[in-house]
Amino acid sequence: MFEPNGVALDIFGDKETSDARRRCQPTTEEDRAIFDLHLSVSVSYAISYIGWKHMPYCSEQIAAEAEALGVPMSLVDVGEGDPEPSTDTPWGLAKAYIDEVWAFLMENDGWNADGRLGGREVNLTPFTGDFVFSDSAGSTWDGYEPKNSPYKRCMHCRRRNHEKIEFSSTERWQPLMESNGLGYVNSQVHVTPHIGVTGRFFGFNTAEDEEAWGARTLDRPPYQDRYDEAAREVLEASTVAAYDPAKLFAISLFDNKFNSLPPLKIVYFFDRGDLSLMDFLELSVKSQLAIYNSVLLAWREKVRHDAPRPASVIRNELGDELVDAYAGPDIGIQTIKASEWEPYIRTMPHSEYPSGSSCICEGFASALRLWAGNDTIDPPIGFPPPEFGGPILEFSSWTEVSQMCGDSRVWAGLHFEEAVPAGAELCGGDEIAVSIASSIDALTAGDESAAVFKRDVGELVLRPL
Repeated sequence: MFEPNGVALDIFGDKETSDARRRCQPTTEEDRAIFDLHLSVSVSYAISYIGWKHMPYCSEQIAAEAEALGVPMSLVDVGEGDPEPSTDTPWGLAKAYIDEVWAFLMENDGWNADGRLGGREVNLTPFTGDFVFSDSAGSTWDGYEPKNSPYKRCMHCRRRNHEKIEFSSTERWQPLMESNGLGYVNSQVHVTPHIGVTGRFFGFNTAEDEEAWGARTLDRPPYQDRYDEAAREVLEASTVAAYDPAKLFAISLFDNKFNSLPPLKIVYFFDRGDLSLMDFLELSVKSQLAIYNSVLLAWREKVRHDAPRPASVIRNELGDELVDAYAGPDIGIQTIKASEWEPYIRTMPHSEYPSGSSCICEGFASALRLWAGNDTIDPPIGFPPPEFGGPILEFSSWTEVSQMCGDSRVWAGLHFEEAVPAGAELCGGDEIAVSIASSIDALTAGDESAAVFKRDVGELVLRPL
């Protein structure tokens, strides 16, 4: 345990393990230097190890974050057959905790990470929502099936005016067709539709806080009664963005939250200049838990409302009407058929309402505001850095970060305008940040009743749609 007060508990709230692994309680300047060195090595190894072993699909993003902290991924290179490092070493301690946390999450987070939820034993598909699971209260998840087909000729689709159509349920999500440009065309499958129902929340200080968070809901999308107008608003927003370098950069920056939120946090951390590595760890854990719980809340509402993306509405509702709109890379704004319009970037394979980005970024912003004690970013953060031709964007508050994160999804053509404030409302307020902070602070103070991850998690209880 790297915490100088001598009583802090690990993330499981396990006093026995924490005491056994505790070291380097600094009482002198020399002890403090040793403590700081061990802490630095442990954190550096942990960041690199996560990207190398447990999240190889995010290794590029983690490597960039690690490099920003002066931690090359090569730090964790090991030879074949090398012995397991002892927890007496800072790198061995880091590895042990990362492995324990990861194993706990894979088994208990309710995301079906190993493909075994529902009882399947072989030929497993990790993270699939195609399973049936019931809890003891009788609540059941029995899979997700889109109400619309992605195909032009659809034998099982409903008829409208005696013609079979693929977009028959205009208030429901439609899988889109995607191509690699080389003849391989496939239909989208809704990504992890189950996690809002089966996923476990983590990090809340009390069961009441967790229950209140999980009970948050949104009314139906207000624009479903005016899709024609809402579709034209998306076309207009994406057309305006084509002439605005700042908006185009924001679309790219916030498309991948791993490429935007952690770098913003790191720049803020280093610009402050008065923070320790322990401060960075605390900030990272609190903000990541806010993001995680926001994802689950947003996903439940996405699947519950099951709303279509702008691409489906524009193509099917406006059809071959000629519109002035974004016509593709290096083409810009042209007069095109609405049915041929595409967003700036890929439309992700999940339903539209609310905006997951605005929900996630608002959860992140609330954690940063509470931790810092205010909303101000001083000095303001400019992106990209000057060495990369910037800044194009400048943020002077976490509210600005959250707002632009959400708005960029409308500029890109991925969301209707009202989905963004809906996502921010769903994950808004400081309740989640306060509860998570109380939980972490209790662990730091040695409270054995506190734990971010409780080893005795109990039954997986569903949150029905």
